[in-house]
Amino acid sequence: MTCKPVFSILGLSKRSTGCLALAALLACAAQPVLADSVELDPTFATAGRANYSFGDYFKTLVHVPRPGGGSIAVVHYRATGNPVCVDGRDCIALYPFTAAGAALAPVTVPSNLNFSKVRGAAIDSQGRVVVVGSIQISGGDYDFRIARILANGSADLSFSSDGLNNVAFDLGSNNRDEANAVAIDDQDRIVVVGQVDRASTGDSDFGVARLLTNGTLDSSFDSDGKLQVAFDLGATLRLDAPYAVIVRNGKISIGGIAIDGDLGVSRIGLARLLENGGYDASFCATSCNYMSTYAAINNGRRVIFYGTDTPARSDSLEAMAVNSAGEFVTAGTTPGSGETFGYVQKFDVNGNWLAETTTQGGIDASRVYIGGVHWSDVNSASSNVVLTGASGPNEEFFFAQRLTSDLNPSANWGFIGPSNSVYLWTAGNGFGDIGDNRPASSSLGPAGQLLVDGIYKPAALADPYSATVARLRTVNGPTTDAIFKSGFEN
Repeated sequence: MTCKPVFSILGLSKRSTGCLALAALLACAAQPVLADSVELDPTFATAGRANYSFGDYFKTLVHVPRPGGGSIAVVHYRATGNPVCVDGRDCIALYPFTAAGAALAPVTVPSNLNFSKVRGAAIDSQGRVVVVGSIQISGGDYDFRIARILANGSADLSFSSDGLNNVAFDLGSNNRDEANAVAIDDQDRIVVVGQVDRASTGDSDFGVARLLTNGTLDSSFDSDGKLQVAFDLGATLRLDAPYAVIVRNGKISIGGIAIDGDLGVSRIGLARLLENGGYDASFCATSCNYMSTYAAINNGRRVIFYGTDTPARSDSLEAMAVNSAGEFVTAGTTPGSGETFGYVQKFDVNGNWLAETTTQGGIDASRVYIGGVHWSDVNSASSNVVLTGASGPNEEFFFAQRLTSDLNPSANWGFIGPSNSVYLWTAGNGFGDIGDNRPASSSLGPAGQLLVDGIYKPAALADPYSATVARLRTVNGPTTDAIFKSGFEN
């Protein structure tokens, strides 16, 4: 093939020879040829990806497998002056796909199922979509908002009679309670986590709520269906916020950040709860290894940071996964020297640190955003780990990277990065993206596919963002032992 000038293709400045080499590789590289390497699934949508633009912005929340086969992308948008969406609110639309990858007719959700902010979504065993976020009550007062939507896009009237439930903690200060993530357990109960205000300004906790399938709070969970998890690392500034939740074997694992106000940095806060809402005392029973600074935060909680504590740096947590043995991995971002890296950390069933690594998404001198992290086989202690996100000098690429069980690069899974362990692609069918891509929560398909999504800025579009979804498979077709051996992680 004849390669066009790489700068005109990618819109990159000559920042580094690394960018030059990457652009040339992406413009000219052939597809991977190894049997267990990964590629955009050519049978899915158009060349492995689908993009949508509508309204003032359009963002994908999740791309998840449907219990009856195929997958569905849950997106949210704003559309000023459009009667299908209340001005100033986030509205929902569904984009389903068949198991073969064909796009089905999109579904617009009724405008009354709207949010002030949408943050997460999941799907239950009956194919009902649960969306979480927040709704403004007045001024700075926000409540958790949970909506359940049927496959045809209508409100599930068996859920709180109208498909909506608002959950208020109202513990003080501005009463600002905002849900960030959701998981569905094996009884289709809904576990929602978010940041909730405490009585004094500068104090917030992890808020956790569990709802029954009819939409009411589950009184078997901490007596009223709600509880708070506090880390309180600083003397005055005590801001704790969860961003990920997984339910497995009846236990609820939560990850987020805890601000160390004395040092002025964010740490990684982890907690594990029993089914009744009590702390799981086997998690960091007396203390956990590696982080003696925060050893007193134990018996169901722990605080950790990535790498060395000198100098103190701020870490984020974006995603986590738990296997059937109770081991777990977390992923987020950590600062470098003028760069932002993605990180992965691995822990044993008792919460002890086992291993960690960083990623640049296959690109030097880059900024990384994390979308998801997954075990390739939730039933194997020697499972590989797969990370998804966006990266690049201008965040113009999406990436997936496979790591070994020890978090070393898995050779030749992709075509770039350490040991060719990273696979890169753009949202557009070519190199028209102008950057500022952001990943959303990736998920696992039951036939061995990796379902990914996010937002991007196409060069030709006036609107700020478009939604994008993609499906990755192993070369020569999906094989369930090469990417993933199981689908749902809840």
